[in-house]
Amino acid sequence: MNTSAGTNLSVGRMIASALLAASPLTSIAVDDPYEGSLDRSAPRGVETVKFSVPGGRPEEICIIPPHLPFAKYRDQDAADEKSLAGYDFYKAGNTPKDGAVAILPKSKSTSAAVEIYGIPDGSTKPEVETASYCLGVAKSGKCLAKFKQTDNVFTTTSTAADLGYYHVARILGDICEIKPVVLRTMDIEQHKKVVKLASDMGVHGTVRKSWDLFNKYYANPKGSSVAKTLFTSDFTQIYGALIDNTSGEENYAEWAKVGENLSSARSFQQMADPRPATAILGSTQFSQGNVQTLVGMRDMSEMILLDYLLAQSDRLTGGNISDYNFIYYIEGGNVKDANAKKADKVPTDAVKVTVKKLTIKDTDAGLLNGNVFEQKGYLPRISHMHPDTYNRLLAFAQKWKEDPSVKDFFHKECTFSTSQMARFEKYLLNAASTLQSRHTAGKLLLDLDLDEYFHSALAPTPTLPAAPK
Repeated sequence: MNTSAGTNLSVGRMIASALLAASPLTSIAVDDPYEGSLDRSAPRGVETVKFSVPGGRPEEICIIPPHLPFAKYRDQDAADEKSLAGYDFYKAGNTPKDGAVAILPKSKSTSAAVEIYGIPDGSTKPEVETASYCLGVAKSGKCLAKFKQTDNVFTTTSTAADLGYYHVARILGDICEIKPVVLRTMDIEQHKKVVKLASDMGVHGTVRKSWDLFNKYYANPKGSSVAKTLFTSDFTQIYGALIDNTSGEENYAEWAKVGENLSSARSFQQMADPRPATAILGSTQFSQGNVQTLVGMRDMSEMILLDYLLAQSDRLTGGNISDYNFIYYIEGGNVKDANAKKADKVPTDAVKVTVKKLTIKDTDAGLLNGNVFEQKGYLPRISHMHPDTYNRLLAFAQKWKEDPSVKDFFHKECTFSTSQMARFEKYLLNAASTLQSRHTAGKLLLDLDLDEYFHSALAPTPTLPAAPK
């Protein structure tokens, strides 16, 4: 791995600023380097990390993205992006800190992807990964990340969707617990070895069919149906989204059991109930039931909004909605939260409850096929939202209309094609207009802020003067 002299962090920031100040989408030229097959030489991001490839083939690249100044990125996001950009698919060694990782073919679920594993303790990555080695790593190693590529035959997988979900979620206030994502390329000849490993390991089912598709694509890359969405412009590499792996989550059973009829879920019905939240819950007591109801209503409204914006087609087909156990607690007159598995900083004497909180880890089935949430008419049924999410949506829509750099960001950094840009714009402006109209008419209530809802419970008990003797 090496970082080119012209793409250090400070210079990258200058390049990113120039990109964000470039011409609007409407003036994109025919020879636009950001349209179609990925041009690896086109300026992107704040840093471009390069990786040597065996056989002296062209270097692979990983792009660390700029952060939109009006989005709410986590303090840890930049460090997580840096970690993702440190994974060297070919370096010898035995720890991710060295950049050394094992690369395995995804063997479960439906879509083909390269899984990045930490090398198990006490072992060293061999020069050639075999099926038996990969099977051993899958049992004793830890999955660190997944490299997902666009395909739309057996499954719906879009690089643009994965990148878009990350940044849109942060724009809307860091909603739905979405992991960081970076843009990455991989050498075709090296990827062929992973495709063969899938066969050698006995991978079967739909995911095996997805793996076998690559043999068809590699037979004629330029003439394939994915020439513009899978391959780099020199057709020596493929590109995709490298995503920090989600771990510790569970299947959101209560929401998953309703199948494609999401409106029959209790949280949906409460979120669509026109009455104020206080009337739905019946009290403002800081209890497990009340916190779960409010968190579920917020998660439902934000999942619908996010999936509507990104034209999600695969959320309701099973296994694509997950949750974490989160602890909500009172400290300093505010409601705070922490993942239950990372809650060592929660004061032991704090008033606290444990509830289920949504996490969306499947973000790749967007901007390719039908928009399920549009078809089902879920957006106009949102009757409760968090005020910050609502206000950020309206501000985002306004910036999209007025600031060309915002459109350029999604075109260049998230690889949105011009047609995907137009589609996203349609959903963004319609969502803002629809929800603003509902709010003005009193049909959308911004009453899901926990601090505001539990205000009376958070207020300190006043100290009364002593009774006179």
